[in-house]
Amino acid sequence: MGNRNLIRHFAEKLALAVMTIFVVATFNFFLIRFMPGDPLEHLVGEEDYLYLTSAHPEVLEELEVEYGLDGNLWEQYTNYLGRLLHGDLGQSYQNKVPVLTLILQRLGRTFRLLLPAIALSAVVGIFLGAVAGWRAGSRLDRWISRLSLVVYSVPGYCLGMLGLMVFCFWLGVAPSGGMASGGLTGVAYWKDALWHMALPVGVLTVSKSAYILQMMRSSVVEAKDADYALVARTKGLGGGRILFRHVLPNAALPMITIITMEVGFIVSGSMMIEQIFNWDGMGLLVYRAIGGNDYPVLQGSLLVLTVCVVLANLLSDVLCALVDPRIQDGMWHE
Repeated sequence: MGNRNLIRHFAEKLALAVMTIFVVATFNFFLIRFMPGDPLEHLVGEEDYLYLTSAHPEVLEELEVEYGLDGNLWEQYTNYLGRLLHGDLGQSYQNKVPVLTLILQRLGRTFRLLLPAIALSAVVGIFLGAVAGWRAGSRLDRWISRLSLVVYSVPGYCLGMLGLMVFCFWLGVAPSGGMASGGLTGVAYWKDALWHMALPVGVLTVSKSAYILQMMRSSVVEAKDADYALVARTKGLGGGRILFRHVLPNAALPMITIITMEVGFIVSGSMMIEQIFNWDGMGLLVYRAIGGNDYPVLQGSLLVLTVCVVLANLLSDVLCALVDPRIQDGMWHE
């Protein structure tokens, strides 16, 4: 694949990503409007809607304009798309602030948990998976594989509750939740913030590293019998050099896709963890929006989470093409 074909490949991926986001945005638009009843009733709640209908109908008219529910369906749709292009996701009914501001603030807090967890799970999963795959069938491999399967089969929120029970209530070495103790500044604040991060980051790391470990083990088992590994053995190279210089670089290539996709999916997958540890990120934002019928926040969150997954997919394609010359030479599908 020449440079022109490579550019065309990424252009097709980008077009597919834009189309995916467009479809989700359209689904967002029609979601409330196709629900039974007046869309405003879902936005403000049944009790407030009945009260405003009888006492202050002019307020409902103002809300229709504010939430883009005035005019016919086509006018609403075009106005909705125009607002999206300008970064306007509407206004939260509960907090009376722009939805995009709320989401960006909470998304930053969520990534404060996710980025360390993804980095640590990648290191642990790749290393243990490489050791288990290189020594496939050994006692060490059996112990690592069985333990990872047990961890992988346990839901993340169960691991979170187990972590709270052991490290908070039994041992007393971790806080029960929250992002900081409050009233601290400078170095003391960052130490306290890291202390509050340790347990949820640890739970996410253990939960995600199990899957990476299994995938890495399978990849190493397949790669260690490849021709380049056999040639390295005939040259008299030691097992460690063959593993880390020849097998691991090739076996780790699929991990790029797995890890980058984790960046997108873990944002939504960490919501239960955030609720367990009272971490004020996207998880709590969506949870409170559901409880308060804050549909603008729910719509905006769905769209932003979709963008995260799509961008992670694009990042995976770019990194694979940069790391593996075969993709650039057109051998990716051969």
